[in-house]
Amino acid sequence: MKAKKLKITDIILFTFSAIFVLDSFAAAAKIGWSSIIYWFLLAIFYFLPYGFISAELSSTFGAEGGMYVWVKKAFGRKWAARTNWLYWINVGLWMPSVYLAFSSTLSFAFFNNTLNFWIQIAIALLLTWITILLNFIRLEKLKWIPNLTSVAKLVVTISLIAGAIYWLANGNQVSTPINDANFGFLPSWSTGVIFLPVIIYNFSGFELQSNATDKIDNPRKTIPKSILISGIIIIICYLVGTAAVNIIVDVNHLDEANGIIQSIGAAFKAPWVTMIVAIFILFTFFGTMVTWTSGANLAIKEAAEDGEFPSIFASKLKNDTPLWASIITGIISTVVILIGGAMLSATPNVANLFWTLYAFSSLMFLAPYFLIFPAYIKLRLSKPDIERPFKIKGPLWVQWIIVLFPTIIILISVILFIFGSIIVQNDTWAFNSGGQHVTFCIVGSIIVIIVGEILISYNKRKHKKEGGQ
Repeated sequence: MKAKKLKITDIILFTFSAIFVLDSFAAAAKIGWSSIIYWFLLAIFYFLPYGFISAELSSTFGAEGGMYVWVKKAFGRKWAARTNWLYWINVGLWMPSVYLAFSSTLSFAFFNNTLNFWIQIAIALLLTWITILLNFIRLEKLKWIPNLTSVAKLVVTISLIAGAIYWLANGNQVSTPINDANFGFLPSWSTGVIFLPVIIYNFSGFELQSNATDKIDNPRKTIPKSILISGIIIIICYLVGTAAVNIIVDVNHLDEANGIIQSIGAAFKAPWVTMIVAIFILFTFFGTMVTWTSGANLAIKEAAEDGEFPSIFASKLKNDTPLWASIITGIISTVVILIGGAMLSATPNVANLFWTLYAFSSLMFLAPYFLIFPAYIKLRLSKPDIERPFKIKGPLWVQWIIVLFPTIIILISVILFIFGSIIVQNDTWAFNSGGQHVTFCIVGSIIVIIVGEILISYNKRKHKKEGGQ
């Protein structure tokens, strides 16, 4: 019996579920009202070029494996393997921050913010392995999770809007003044700037759907349409949600780990409302991770089947779902949660741990784009005659601008993720201040890169040896 293909509605919901992430929503809102200016500017100079690039590459080079295939065609197998390694391992590094946000929200909504730090760590570990188990179900059968996640995210966004309206209707003032020197409408060099890269992160992920191209009905037309439609919905949701948070809560006191539920609680002042909305938020955290782990594990399985990684990553169950790629993702997440928890056990603070793990995983997530964007221009030059169902119009200099803008923005984001808090003098270089965050990000990144190089080199030597025999 022929398996059912994913329709355009499924892909729109899948993309919306993956990109519209609520775990980092509050962190973006901490910039203040000026975040709306940044959303608009970055939508023009990052989101649109990146979306167009993804649409052209996905519809033209529609083999399963997504960006791995694009980079391989542009720069060769080794660079493709490096790209896929960073993109895949980012999910295992990101999962801890998402599930710490889950446990923090659970504590805030149902336990009056009194849940023990290590109990929250245990909850994050449990959710990690439930997510891994769900990765053993085919994406076509699992599509109800990203679909319901998208619906839940819309419910939360509508709840935020309703909360802001209810807040103002009850005679309350806007909590974050629009004319505030640091967090007002006009952009300023304030402590909120360190969260600027979160907007870039929240605008990224369109290429995820291309990892499952063979499961999509008419991918050459479906993918570009889904990027356009979901992109518009995502921008609107981020803008109105950010405005709602700034209306309800003074961002000086906004918790980046559970800011959404904090806003809902402050607006309605009704525990039962907070609990209902919290259930939807918790499901979005869970659904987002199921969506991302499924896509990333499929991508590295494809790369391993192509001979770029040890065969363990290509192992799969009878239903063709990744086996050891999924299990290793769970192990990585477990190790990071425990190491991060141990580092902050002396002064346990889930919000601080969330931000450090989030920034660290974001570095791994953004790094592949330094190759994806140039791959677009390289393929335009090296394969000019190939049919492109979706093609960005304009002369070559326009194509270079489309590539340079998002690439420069990614570079700025990486710098701010690592050093932002010290640059704006919110922290110092001391280890118990900003130094701890910088050390974790830099040392962690070096370890990840070295492990990737070892795996790629080992696999290359193994194949050479086997070829010699």
